[in-house]
Amino acid sequence: MANGNIGKKNTLTTPEWIVMSALWGREPQVLGEIIETIGDRVDWSYTTYASYMKILSDKGFVGFTTRGRMKFYYAAVDKETCIASEGESILEKLGGSDAEELMLCMIKKTGLSKEGQERMKALIDSLSGKGDAKV
Repeated sequence: MANGNIGKKNTLTTPEWIVMSALWGREPQVLGEIIETIGDRVDWSYTTYASYMKILSDKGFVGFTTRGRMKFYYAAVDKETCIASEGESILEKLGGSDAEELMLCMIKKTGLSKEGQERMKALIDSLSGKGDAKV
């Protein structure tokens, strides 16, 4: 899977995030498997799913191989790259200077797992010169 070079125009909409989340770590999948993976999260028709796959393919987020009449879809851009691009987009909207506030707000809202806490501590240590972070 490519890390991809996502431009500003190639950000994901909320429905596209739902589709990509169904693909990451489970590819390749035919459209029926993607629909099954997403399940009850949305109430879309088959053609809506097909439209999102075409849009994501055109944007470069999804690739596919064809075997017979079946298309097997896979994520062409990894999750970490998409999250980083989304973070950059949010920071740009906030004027670029509120990274700390954004991070604190997100952590307060969602919490941190034990692993997340360790990764955050390693990052803070590396930023303060106390260690070499592997985050």
